[in-house]
Amino acid sequence: MIDRPMYMDQIRPFVGKNVIKVLVGARRSGKSTLLKLIRKQLSAEGVAERSMLHINVESGEFSGIANADDLTQYVSERMNVVEGKVRLFFDEIQEVDHWEKAVRSFMVDYDADIYLTGSNARMLSGDLATYITGRYVTINVYPFSFAEFLDAYRQSVGSIDERAAFRRYVAQGGFPFQTDLAFDEAASLRYLDDLFSTILFKDVVRHAGIRDADALERVIRYVIGEEGHLITAASIAAYMKNEHRKVSAETIANYLNAAAKAFLIYRVPREDAIGKRTLKINEKYYVVDQGLRHAVGLNNANAIDQVLEGIVYMELRRRGYDVRVGKVDDKEVDFIARRGDAVSYYQVTYLIGSQQTAEREFGAFAGIHDNWPKFVLSMDEFPQTRDGIQGINIIDWLLAGDAHRL
Repeated sequence: MIDRPMYMDQIRPFVGKNVIKVLVGARRSGKSTLLKLIRKQLSAEGVAERSMLHINVESGEFSGIANADDLTQYVSERMNVVEGKVRLFFDEIQEVDHWEKAVRSFMVDYDADIYLTGSNARMLSGDLATYITGRYVTINVYPFSFAEFLDAYRQSVGSIDERAAFRRYVAQGGFPFQTDLAFDEAASLRYLDDLFSTILFKDVVRHAGIRDADALERVIRYVIGEEGHLITAASIAAYMKNEHRKVSAETIANYLNAAAKAFLIYRVPREDAIGKRTLKINEKYYVVDQGLRHAVGLNNANAIDQVLEGIVYMELRRRGYDVRVGKVDDKEVDFIARRGDAVSYYQVTYLIGSQQTAEREFGAFAGIHDNWPKFVLSMDEFPQTRDGIQGINIIDWLLAGDAHRL
């Protein structure tokens, strides 16, 4: 079991407190492992096993728990052996009908320390907000960062050069189950194919009530293939029409929203980098993990610029930034990243192999006259810096954490 201190550090201040800890993220991104790590920590601190109740709703062991009443009954029947505070762990809680009513009752009826995981953001809206307003904290969980991937590989397989590990990360992505496969590339890619289908049909089709699963899959495959490119629902509808499938722009917008709710893709709005206005047309989408591109028939080595851009985007999210695409007159800045009141700007490219590429990447910032940091990230071993804009090797940036901070 790989420790994930990035997330444990976020959870730790709330352990034992009367606030519900909600861990959300794509299926198989490591949420269940985090619950195990929390239980391990509590055990080390002397909390008795009988005071910790773990329910994985998707396990056959708990197949009789279908709704809030079932869940309430199951928990209440086991409370007689608990001494003091009870620790309740519910995995994939969104599979229980009206689960939020049960969770609310546990908060009222017991001295409870509650942890939930879910693979769909719908659980954070609607009735949840009504029943436990102000009583929960959300922790977003993602597949392995490159730093985590490197640590996990070295722990489970053995020594590996950072550059060689990054080539694997580009091809295979960072879903944690690869540790169980000893990071075997062929096995990992087969696993990712099945995972994509599971997310699509279990977390998107079923939860959103989508009737035309084939149309949805075609749309999502197209969007992942267009990762990092400006697209609209209307442009996707035009593509589908060329494929002899008539799907309205409104339906496509619903598909994209449903896939985003399942944490399969992330929508990135554009903003005027000078006027700070959010632009209403043309957005970008990034897949949660670059390994999933293989599941839609894409070879990451043939689209390395897109893949690197996606890796950087997800890393910025992991570090807690709000991320936008920037428009500066007729130029585009790949990412505007904000955290609190601070801002930074990023361009991402594979290699700066020519003067023309250098002018394009560094010149993207020409119209931005503030003093916030600006970076060009590339795979160059000795990246250049000019006009106060810092060039950084992508691998070095990924491993430095917040050393290159705002």
